[in-house]
Amino acid sequence: MTDPTPCTVLDLVADPGVATELAHRLARELPDVLRGRGEGRWEVRVADEPIVLDERGALPALSIGDRVRDRDGADAVVLLTDLPRRADTDPVVADAGTAHRVGLVSLPALGALDQYRRCRDTVVRLVTRHLFPAGDRAGAGERSDAGRAGALTRLGQDTGGGRDGSGSAGVEDDVDVRLALPGLRGRLRLLAGLVRANRPWRLVPSLSPAIAAAAAGAAFGIFYSNIWELATALGTGRQVTVMLVALTGMTAWLILDNGLWESRRARSLREEMLLSNLSTVITVACGVLAMFALLFVLALVAAVLVVPPDYLGQKLMRPAGPDDWVMIAWLSTSMGTVAGALGSGFADDDAVRRAAYSRRERERRARLDDAEHDSGGRSGDGSGRGDRG
Repeated sequence: MTDPTPCTVLDLVADPGVATELAHRLARELPDVLRGRGEGRWEVRVADEPIVLDERGALPALSIGDRVRDRDGADAVVLLTDLPRRADTDPVVADAGTAHRVGLVSLPALGALDQYRRCRDTVVRLVTRHLFPAGDRAGAGERSDAGRAGALTRLGQDTGGGRDGSGSAGVEDDVDVRLALPGLRGRLRLLAGLVRANRPWRLVPSLSPAIAAAAAGAAFGIFYSNIWELATALGTGRQVTVMLVALTGMTAWLILDNGLWESRRARSLREEMLLSNLSTVITVACGVLAMFALLFVLALVAAVLVVPPDYLGQKLMRPAGPDDWVMIAWLSTSMGTVAGALGSGFADDDAVRRAAYSRRERERRARLDDAEHDSGGRSGDGSGRGDRG
């Protein structure tokens, strides 16, 4: 029997990668979630539409949403992007143009943990409170000012610590709803989200020359008996210090040697530049730490296989214990990491940049590089506010 309840169609438009994966999960789950909230019948689709920036580097969300809605016959459209957005200094989680029935969710502002749940809750909030406020379902697909008036109401705190406000987003004056994250907590969550968007684990495969050099350095420590004596005599505190120096050195080398550090002359870009550089440092540091952990496991296995207990005890002039192999592998890995920093100079610069940055971050840097080149290093204040790639 056919369900007589009217069906509302929601289209999701997503950036490639993580955003698209989340969109497909939402398309499967949202109809039941919305129906369970008493919102009637829903059809949620993932639209095949690229999210491209305009010539000013802004994301024309309403234009994209209008085009998708008119083309596919949807009642509303929500965009999912890994593009960070800010209102002045506050990170923006989501915004919408209620007259257009188009919303946008910025994934970095959702943070690094539990991103799917936060994304789902944000989409549900956009749809039920703003794009289709109570009693407005009958007007689905119509552009009216009634929805806009209700959407301008400032709401309370959401589960993610955000707040709703009104105002323009970038160049689109019809954006009248905004969910922002005020204060230090919001900036920290945006920073964590940017690091996740960069996916630092992808950095390890691009560092194969560095890993080869690090493995050679670690092998030297495993096969050289004087290193065994030094490793077991250092103690935990000194081992930690040596490890931190090695990790810091390799992180700094990778950033400087591959031109990952961002420097802008425009004052309007300084806060954005600071956030970008912090995310770069954390991304690269996480990648280096992952390489260190992998190398440590390999060095520990090699030490246990290569160094016999009796021979190790003879060199140490005492019975050898499991902690001795750990200390040997630890120091050998730290030595190897220093060698890996030098070997990283043979890694492909473009491969490292692709691994260290998300696609949107590469677009943003390229756009700012072009703008500074064209203006002789002068950037207008407008480029430092609104939509960011």
